Amino acid sequence: MQAGVQMYGEKDVTVSSLPEELSGADWIQTAYGSKYFDRYYVICSFKLKADADLFIIHNDEIRSKPLWLSDYRKTNGKVISSERDTFSIYKRRAKAGELVLLRRNATSRRESNMYIVAVQPVQPAEKEKPAGKLFDVKEFGAVGDGKTMNTTAIQSAIDRCSNSGGGTVFVGGGIFMSGTLALKDNVTLWIDAGTILRGSQLKSDYPAIRVSLPSYRQKEDFQFIFAEKKKNIAITGGGIIDGNAIAYNRPWGGTNNESQRPRLIRMFECENVTVKNITLTRAACWVQYYEACKKMYLETVQVRSYTGVHNLDGLDLSGCSDVVVKDFSAICGDDAICIKAMSMVPGENIYIDGLFSRYANCNLFKIGTETHGAVRNLHLKNARGWTRYTIAVEAVDGATVENITLEDVEMYACAAPFLVRLGNRGRTFEGGPNPAPIGRMKNITLRNIRNTDIQFVPDKAGPGVGAPAGGLIVQPIENLTIEDCHFVLYGTKTSKDFIYREIPENENKYPEFHTFGILPSYGMFFRHVDGLKVKNVSLRLKNEDIRPAIVLDNVKNYSLQGIQYDSYHGMEPYGIWHKQDGEILQSIQLGK
Repeated sequence: MQAGVQMYGEKDVTVSSLPEELSGADWIQTAYGSKYFDRYYVICSFKLKADADLFIIHNDEIRSKPLWLSDYRKTNGKVISSERDTFSIYKRRAKAGELVLLRRNATSRRESNMYIVAVQPVQPAEKEKPAGKLFDVKEFGAVGDGKTMNTTAIQSAIDRCSNSGGGTVFVGGGIFMSGTLALKDNVTLWIDAGTILRGSQLKSDYPAIRVSLPSYRQKEDFQFIFAEKKKNIAITGGGIIDGNAIAYNRPWGGTNNESQRPRLIRMFECENVTVKNITLTRAACWVQYYEACKKMYLETVQVRSYTGVHNLDGLDLSGCSDVVVKDFSAICGDDAICIKAMSMVPGENIYIDGLFSRYANCNLFKIGTETHGAVRNLHLKNARGWTRYTIAVEAVDGATVENITLEDVEMYACAAPFLVRLGNRGRTFEGGPNPAPIGRMKNITLRNIRNTDIQFVPDKAGPGVGAPAGGLIVQPIENLTIEDCHFVLYGTKTSKDFIYREIPENENKYPEFHTFGILPSYGMFFRHVDGLKVKNVSLRLKNEDIRPAIVLDNVKNYSLQGIQYDSYHGMEPYGIWHKQDGEILQSIQLGK
């Protein structure tokens, strides 16, 4: 924290002045995402690695202070914004290992978005230091004053570093403005803790760079950090890379113009890529896009990119192989992590352990929708968070998606517990197969998936959609397993018309949890599946509903065991109904 930093992601308001004890503090603000998404009113949490002083910076216009603030002592200091708003400072000492819970600000929703949290260690933390040859951008003329454009100076440091056999390009001590930067072989870009590398808001500072690999997104040419066919590159240091896209339509727009907005990081066909201990914020489009890269390692990457703009995925991997992602967290305006197949280079051997999303405006995790090549051997585990949609596995443009395991996932709010969809949109690209073939999906496992609450999205078919898994008449999903899962469903449908209505195939429709509209089941709906195993699954209703808990349609070679489900008076025709085979037993019905 320092004078001049942006206070709110969605407003062009900066810190004008602050007391010395806050200078250089680590801080977060709860402004845009401080809506609460669970019954416990915890906005988010973090754990301290060392003894520290906690500061709550609270707007003086809010007269009614939350009860939890009484645990803090009011100081004499003030923070003043560029709009002359004043903030009082409240402080308390916390011990290493404490889990700090950030709660709702006040009982009024109108006052729920106006506080900032800062942390200062009791003993100054020893900063991690870069190893090897160091190329400090200040020695190349860069100035960290938040105003000077440093593109030429920083790029010169990168070029010199690579040409000298490699090392670390050090960016530290200020806010460094820049346009597009191209990483080179054997270069580590080190953004030091407390430092911001901030993107320009001028389109002229982002020259178009056309990559050579044919893909669906080949002709989207703009980005802040770029690399193509480079080896041994890294981004790290503990600082912040800021895309400086302040809000919707400022300055890039935000709907149906992805090709014109710069992504924060964009890499094609690179090898040995490390992104570690870095915060990525306020991207104008996808935060990170990696295409056909090999041997990637991402750890402790934090994304804060929810500004009201569309298409703000936290991480997009397409055609990438031998990838490890650990401890990834995101607040973003689209999917938190999205796996795509936009070129014909297969994406294989992807391991993700530790995903947390304070809020994902679309899916917590998704494979799709652009799926032309292949996604194989992917394992996601230990994911949790709030999501507007669900978790999804999709293939609609001819891809093979196989050997996929999603396990140990907890959603605190979602619109559906899951979506599995093999469709036939048939979209292709210049240099791709024409026509696009029908895809294939096999060996999909969802294990220990749970949602603790359910919501509905008014513009997505409304409440009570359910959780679908659907293949194609000519190409079913092969070997789908749902086991050890606990789902809460929204319900609310009390008309028999929903049970017996004709469900459209919609094979060429954009795949989302509401692709089929209101399902004939309040819970899971399986169609065109060959090899289905459902074991130890519970289905709980939030509201009354008379539809079956589970419906199967054109499902072969199935096994359902240990199913528990809620039922209301009037449910028909059966709690678990196979449209061709009739009632399926071996389940436990819990009446209401």
